[in-house]
Amino acid sequence: MADKPTGEHVEGNIESSKEFMEEIAKHETVNGDIGMNMFEDFHDLAATIDPKAEARLVRKIDMYIIPFICITYLVTYIDKATLGYAAIFGLSKDVGLHGTQYSWLGSIFYFGYMFFEYPTSYAMQRWSVAKWLSINVFIWGGVCMALGGCNNFEALAALRFILGMLESCSTPAYLLLTSMWYKVEEQPIRIGYWSTFLGLANSFGGLLAYGIGNIKNGALDTWRYQFIIVGAVSAAWGFLMFFFLAESPVSASWLSKSEKKMAVERLRGNQTGVKNITFKTYQLVEALTDPKTWFLFMFGVSTQVVNGAVSNFGSLIIKGFGYSSLVTTLLQIPYGAIIIVAVLSAMYLQRWLPGQKRCVVAGLYVLPALAGVAGLTALPTTHRHARLACYYLTALYTASFAMCMSLVTANVGGSTKRTTVNALFFISYCAGNIIGPFAFKSNEAPTYRSGIIAVLVGYCVEIVVLVLFAVYLAWCNKKKEQHLVDTGKVNASYEEQAVTAFRDLTDIENPFFRYTY
Repeated sequence: MADKPTGEHVEGNIESSKEFMEEIAKHETVNGDIGMNMFEDFHDLAATIDPKAEARLVRKIDMYIIPFICITYLVTYIDKATLGYAAIFGLSKDVGLHGTQYSWLGSIFYFGYMFFEYPTSYAMQRWSVAKWLSINVFIWGGVCMALGGCNNFEALAALRFILGMLESCSTPAYLLLTSMWYKVEEQPIRIGYWSTFLGLANSFGGLLAYGIGNIKNGALDTWRYQFIIVGAVSAAWGFLMFFFLAESPVSASWLSKSEKKMAVERLRGNQTGVKNITFKTYQLVEALTDPKTWFLFMFGVSTQVVNGAVSNFGSLIIKGFGYSSLVTTLLQIPYGAIIIVAVLSAMYLQRWLPGQKRCVVAGLYVLPALAGVAGLTALPTTHRHARLACYYLTALYTASFAMCMSLVTANVGGSTKRTTVNALFFISYCAGNIIGPFAFKSNEAPTYRSGIIAVLVGYCVEIVVLVLFAVYLAWCNKKKEQHLVDTGKVNASYEEQAVTAFRDLTDIENPFFRYTY
């Protein structure tokens, strides 16, 4: 457990001498900085990188990293959504669910997720993110298969809780991997790539559920095959990923030594290093007392009230419009396609806007979803096609959540602080997903008016938080600029910025860190 760096290292004037650079390099290697182990000293870092060589490297990274995250994201969502598909094929009737028991099955997953979130985040700081994720995927595939053998609420609830514990590492792992491989300005596009697989999961999951739903002569109930088949695919994928997914440039066998050095050096501008395995208590305290942490917490709650509702009740909402079970599974496909278009368009839009206005873009994609929910509330139940169109509009909110995740990776420095903020963000993610299903009351089916109102409130809260967060980060950046002027570091040398970038400093400590909003 490491103490806070001394004041002269954090805020004092840094000498640009070779001796100082070597001393800092030695200090960081001893204290567990993974990226710094790639270099003998700071003079081994390149002040400039050939753009063509870097472009080739990024394409190579995209080819070896992004497909793994995308497919795992697909598998993760389908595992969670299988409960909803099983419900429309008779799970509740066969198992004898009553009252709020189905809502509890939706929510208890996130109790498990919340319970294990910090332990799994700490494990990913200490050990390999890729290996930890792979092992969890393999085991949760087995648990998903076991759900197909349940005959009562208690067994379903226990396994859903365990499934939540195992899946608690998933999205935090995707964010950590993205931050360890890509520059801050590259991260939203990559988050967009794997977030689109939420849309593909909605479409592919609907098709898969439709195909499994047509098993008529099997020895088991149709809903049981949903769990067994999806779980088997997940376990197989986890086994494959264990051997082929690289955690960081340092451990990638498919990169040459020079490519590894370039992959690490190009991350210098992030001012976050690559990864540090030393737990630092002061960074934990800073994370808990930083207002940015709680803005991000509110993002998680507000966006996931919606997700908890849609992932567990989306199929039932559509069925409530008057469609059959099989048609309902097919009508999830357009919803998924809208998610794909929304997320990709949002990520490229923020890239094109001057200054990457992430909060602005996120807010823009919440507005049509807000209109869709208002339409579901106002339109008569006889207008089922219009109500279906309004439901489809709510798919646009997923772009705002993807943008919020990019705000987490871009605005937190320090490995322990990043671990803590990630954990709290996904605890809030769980809280929203727990609240969402309980807003949908079975006695209000098929309109679920209370649930629709809860989603409406979630959207409004998110818009307010986005505005306040952007204003706060703009103020923080102005303070940092003034600090550079006051300390005479406004024209800091490359060496000084490099040594700071690869130290395990928090975003508040690091004078060269700038917030993105």
